[in-house]
Amino acid sequence: MMQLREISCIGSRGLNLSTIVLAFLLLTLLAMQNTTSADDIGRSTEDLTGAFSLQKTIRLASSSECFFGEATADPLNPPQSHEVNAMKDDQPPGLAGFGFEPRTVYVGSDRAINFTAHFIDDQSGLWASAAYFHSPSGNQTAVVLFRMQDLTSGTTKNGVYASRMSISNGSERGDWQMENITLVDREGNRRVLQREDLMRDGLPTAFQVT
Repeated sequence: MMQLREISCIGSRGLNLSTIVLAFLLLTLLAMQNTTSADDIGRSTEDLTGAFSLQKTIRLASSSECFFGEATADPLNPPQSHEVNAMKDDQPPGLAGFGFEPRTVYVGSDRAINFTAHFIDDQSGLWASAAYFHSPSGNQTAVVLFRMQDLTSGTTKNGVYASRMSISNGSERGDWQMENITLVDREGNRRVLQREDLMRDGLPTAFQVT
């Protein structure tokens, strides 16, 4: 009986040794797999960082384009209003008066023509107006602007504006005729009056450069 017990003990020690070896091998394999996964995760993070940087650059370029567009905006286009108003203005401004002096300008005299205009817009008020003229040949054009800072009396809803047009030495001689005058209110409603419209009301539409 004693001999059998010794054999059993030796068998148990052999079994324990095999189990330890197998466990060591399994731990080694698991450690190798964990190292590979960590490397893969590191590479994925680098790739994600690169993609984010590229998207950020695109946004910056887009912002620059938007800024450039605002800097060169049409002075007759008012800023967009996002207010909800049941009585929203949908009527364009009206012209109650228009004139300028002198009617004759001499080239080389560094003279300017003084313009006055009376605009009415009883709801949102005038945003801006522009009167366009062309030379006798049509090759040259001139524009006089009326904006908020040109208001001399009254309000933007019923006011008189004053502006100036300088005549340079290279201006073509002859009669300069108005093409039209455009009026825009704060809601973007626009009215374009042609030369004939002003003539019917007895308003001046031409000046002479000599």
